[in-house]
Amino acid sequence: MAVYSEEDWSLMRIDHSGHFTIFRMQKPPVGELRFQEPQPVEKWTGLLNTTDKKKISHQFNPPFSEDPRQTEDCLVLNVYTPVKPSKCEGETLPVLVWIHGGIFYNGNAGREVFGPDYFINEDIIVVTMNYRFGPFGFLSTEDSVIPANAGLKDQQLALKWVQNNIGVFGGDPSKVTIMGQGYGGFSVGYQILDKKSEGLFRGGIIQSGSPLTCFALQKYPKYVTYELGSRISKEIDHTKSSKQLLEVLQSASPEDIKKNALFELPADKLNCMKHSSGAWSPAKEDESFENALVTGMNHENIKNGNSNKIPLLIGINSEEVLTFGIVGLDSLGEMYDDNITTMITGNLNIKDENKKPAATKLKDLYTNGNLKDDIPAVISYGSDTIFTTPIARHAYLQSKYTDVYFYQFSYKGKLGQMEITYKGAEGVGHAEELKYLFRDSSNADLNKFPEEDVKTHQRMIDLWTQFIKYMNPTKNPSELTNNLSWPKVTQENFAYLDINSDLTVAVGPKKYKDFSEIYAEYADEKLDTY
Repeated sequence: MAVYSEEDWSLMRIDHSGHFTIFRMQKPPVGELRFQEPQPVEKWTGLLNTTDKKKISHQFNPPFSEDPRQTEDCLVLNVYTPVKPSKCEGETLPVLVWIHGGIFYNGNAGREVFGPDYFINEDIIVVTMNYRFGPFGFLSTEDSVIPANAGLKDQQLALKWVQNNIGVFGGDPSKVTIMGQGYGGFSVGYQILDKKSEGLFRGGIIQSGSPLTCFALQKYPKYVTYELGSRISKEIDHTKSSKQLLEVLQSASPEDIKKNALFELPADKLNCMKHSSGAWSPAKEDESFENALVTGMNHENIKNGNSNKIPLLIGINSEEVLTFGIVGLDSLGEMYDDNITTMITGNLNIKDENKKPAATKLKDLYTNGNLKDDIPAVISYGSDTIFTTPIARHAYLQSKYTDVYFYQFSYKGKLGQMEITYKGAEGVGHAEELKYLFRDSSNADLNKFPEEDVKTHQRMIDLWTQFIKYMNPTKNPSELTNNLSWPKVTQENFAYLDINSDLTVAVGPKKYKDFSEIYAEYADEKLDTY
């Protein structure tokens, strides 16, 4: 393989770093390949110009949906290296592969969003990738006509590319860590669960996500696929064959697909909760399919060790749902008050007769009155049921088999750039921690931020970097991190690191123990999500 890139040297650090955008890690998923599993790119001859960075996946919400770079031919990845490939001699470097989030509606791998500078400065090679999402990546007829989870399979093919090619850029293919946040976090979780990913990475970092979160699984992919088809063409209804549906969808314009892709699910097909369910998420596949990636029950797979047994760094922010706004929370509380069973997530396996007593006990954890009159309780309940509980459960189950380091990010600083707060439910919202890990135009000059914010950023980079390098975030304790040793989660002691103005070790994140006791009493024995 030959590549060529000259424009981006010296953009990230004084001793020069390289940025390569590698095109065609997969064949363009257009025409007959639209909605199909990714196909490896054919080899090229000669030099490949890798300086054009004008490709991102189709976006579904404004202002992202107005980005002129959108294209179905989006399957590219970026490689950022602190050394010129021509000078790659001697010791190779660890590799971080970043999978972006964006609720499977928005997001891209661009440096303008996730600048890798801080990791590059620690001699880590960073790889970011585009992948298909929305219906382009998560549409399925539950058969071989439109296989499920094309977006996850795009990611996996990118990981294979890294194994085969990262050595050219000075990377060590045996020292790859995959990392993601939000929907990127449960993408990382799914890659870890798939045994076909064995050998593609040695460690994982999951921020504010997990395959155990309610929105990480679509139990009715065929329904939502036909619903999309019927919105695009009057010829389609649920009696038509998968092939007839595929013909209509492959002939539709990307614009027609996008404008019809966002619709509400009926009450009996919610995967999460009324205010947070979405149509386009990973779905289970028939294990007999050669390239099936999501199989079995997520919770049971983790519980039984049916996954790649690798070290894991995983955690939450202290009040995740603040990021999604506080408008309408009184109406949400009123809905819970009027029909308490709506507090139970759609993907939790629980008998109908058990929903009301379980929901009543959950509500009692937060208020003795009406939720419509207690907005902080509504906020905290949302953060805990959608994020804290399933993510903590993932950590607890995984700790039986591998080293697991759990964190809660509680530091509320200007660098996080999230102004939404609510008295009685103050905390750090979803994705705020990303500003402490990645560089973009809003935080490029750290001198503009308080000293304590910068120190928190430095601590985060130190902890994450040590995990990437050594699979232990405090392998080399320092004054910066108070010479602290980050304890592992165990089955007997759920210790975690609270990252605030100071670093402190605590036990038992938020109300995880209470939730687990209620679920043990009322939920089914075998679970998909938690």
